[in-house]
Amino acid sequence: MQRLARILFFAATAVALGLAGREHGTLPARVATHFGANGQPNGWMSRDGHTLTHIGIVVFLAALFVALTVALPRIPERFVNLPHRDYWLAPKRRGETFAWLGAMLLWLGALLQGFLAYVFHEVWRANTSPSPELRLNSLWLQVSLFILVVGLVITLLFRFRRPEDGKRTSRG
Repeated sequence: MQRLARILFFAATAVALGLAGREHGTLPARVATHFGANGQPNGWMSRDGHTLTHIGIVVFLAALFVALTVALPRIPERFVNLPHRDYWLAPKRRGETFAWLGAMLLWLGALLQGFLAYVFHEVWRANTSPSPELRLNSLWLQVSLFILVVGLVITLLFRFRRPEDGKRTSRG
């Protein structure tokens, strides 16, 4: 799972960077980069500034998620908020626990990079249409984000449930 998460994370990062490079030349010299609630632009920057911002955000997030994944096993136990922490951070399970948490961080990072690629692509689309207007389907985005977060929390709770919760004991 960790290998797949790593591959997907770096693939999503590469796609986000590739979009920045591919879309740069087709943007107008003055790019609408901020849009009001009605989808109408109300903030602009230069094409180069927009592309550098796009690349900067993608690279910063990639570096942040990689750094968090690398630093995770070095975090003191008292700073780890995990159900049944003493059990899951016992020496014989500690490595596996942090490997799983690191993989989850990379999955989350891949989703975030994908989301940002979508948003930057929609900004590009708005700027290359006859009249710049951002039409993000916010309800779709909100419901999707809610489902993903709930799924992540449920996965985390099932993964770190009490060990005896998954076993039936017979008394008799």
